[in-house]
Amino acid sequence: MELAAARVLLALVVLLLGACAGTDAEVVATGDVVPVDDAVPVDDAVSTTGAVPVEGLTATLDQGRMDVVAGQVLVRLTNGSAAAVTVQGLSLESTGFAQPMTYDRSGIVVEPGRAVDLRVALSEVVCSGLPLEHEAHLDLKFGDGRAGDVVLPVVDETGRVADLHAAECFAAEAGEVASLSIVGGPQERDLGGAPVAELTVRVTPQGGPGSLELVLVRNTTLLQLVDPGTGERQPDGYPVGVTVSGSDRARDVVLTVVPARCDAHAVAEDKQGTRFRFDVVLDGREDTVGVAAPAEVTVAVYDFVQRACEES
Repeated sequence: MELAAARVLLALVVLLLGACAGTDAEVVATGDVVPVDDAVPVDDAVSTTGAVPVEGLTATLDQGRMDVVAGQVLVRLTNGSAAAVTVQGLSLESTGFAQPMTYDRSGIVVEPGRAVDLRVALSEVVCSGLPLEHEAHLDLKFGDGRAGDVVLPVVDETGRVADLHAAECFAAEAGEVASLSIVGGPQERDLGGAPVAELTVRVTPQGGPGSLELVLVRNTTLLQLVDPGTGERQPDGYPVGVTVSGSDRARDVVLTVVPARCDAHAVAEDKQGTRFRFDVVLDGREDTVGVAAPAEVTVAVYDFVQRACEES
């Protein structure tokens, strides 16, 4: 009898201890914050394998002008919940890019009702033709000590990353036919009493199938294209009219330019002034490809712009 009573008493103690355990909610594998009664210890959680939304926390993609220059995108985390959350780690994964893109800082606090932008360097594009899907793999910590790994779907609301991906894939295809590069520094001369500079773009066939037509080169934020014979400004860009195949010899395209602006911030605030966009046709498909001047050429162009503006 005493032994049976002891067993009953022990069972009651176990039940009472179980009912009292788990006084804090925990982040489980799915990233959901579960009620106290259903809490799962963090130590027992496993990493998520799919994009599962966290209540109140959302993620979007964007890319600003500075991000284009730096070759990066931003992941904007918005905290729509009533509690702060700390980002201990972030990795952006995408079907359109070869490697996970990792944010290199930790301890980023996202207050309730606020958003933070976390920038990651782009990895090599993958041009598989699959739909673009993006996920943010997050290591999160909450103010009450809860922590866990979650996965958020990341939405490209503006479509900028999709446009970037499409442009990169088109440029990669065009590059199989011919590559573009700016060679040598700017050659300065006088044209109609005004200083101009000439930049040489080399078109080097790469042996790929098909043909690439360079239709038009467009002005930049810093440089205005002019007619090489008359010096007349070309507000809509300058016609190129060069077609190459992958087996042709290399050809040079000379661009004659003058400063597009001479205000005090023209050079100081420049980000893409020596990056030219070419309207091209690749096997019947119209798009654009870009070519950027090397750093030393950019410096020489800045010097030309400053001198030409002083003389004007």
